[in-house]
Formats: sequence, C-alpha cells, structure tokens
Amino acid sequence: MGDRPKRRITIRDGFHALIVLCTWVLFFYWWYIVFPLMRLSDAAWAVFSILAISLGTVVVTLGWVRYNLGIFRRKGPRLKNPDILERFTIDTLGRELVHSGWEELRASRLITVSVDGEGRKTLSTRED
Repeated sequence: MGDRPKRRITIRDGFHALIVLCTWVLFFYWWYIVFPLMRLSDAAWAVFSILAISLGTVVVTLGWVRYNLGIFRRKGPRLKNPDILERFTIDTLGRELVHSGWEELRASRLITVSVDGEGRKTLSTRED
C-alpha cells in the first residue's frame, strides 16, 4: 500500500472540507438552540433515536461486509470481469434490429432510426 503516489489536496477538496465543517457547526448550533427548550425526556428520546439509528447502520453495514466476505471465501478473488454475450439483434424493447452493418453505421455522420408496422427497428445511413 505504500507504493501508491500521494494525492495532492486541491481547492475542491478544501471546499468540500469547508462544507462538511459548516454543516457540523450548523448541526451543533441548532442543537444548542433547541436543547434548552426541550424536556429531559424528549432530549433522551432524541439521543436514543440517534444512537439506535447509528447502531442499526453499523449492524447493517457489518452484515453486508460479512456477506461479501462469504462470497469472496467461496469464489475467491475476482480476476476479470464476467464475459457478457453482446446481442445486437434486438433492442431493449425486444424489437428486431435491421441494418446494413455496424461498420457502415459507425462511419456514417447521420443514422435514421425508424420502426415499421411489424415492430422492426431499421437503422439506415445517408451519405452527405
């Protein structure tokens, strides 16, 4: 891990840190305003709710990590992306694609797409 080059801090990083800091200041300021107006039981309920939600988030995250580690132990490390069969005979709606060839379509500056009465999608080129 030590061979990774150090990343320079940019103005964008500083801006993001400033936004985070301002958000936390605003959060504690609002609690400072609201806290004296609350009864002790309401404050305790709010603190309990925050802690319960935080604990729930941690438990769900750890469960998800454990699940993924189980997959890793069963299958081993992912060595490559899975092979995906690329089908260019139908579109996402299941309509048949009719065309003169992918190379001609790639080379063309204008491609006209039309759907006929039988539900076929036709891709045609026009030479300028």
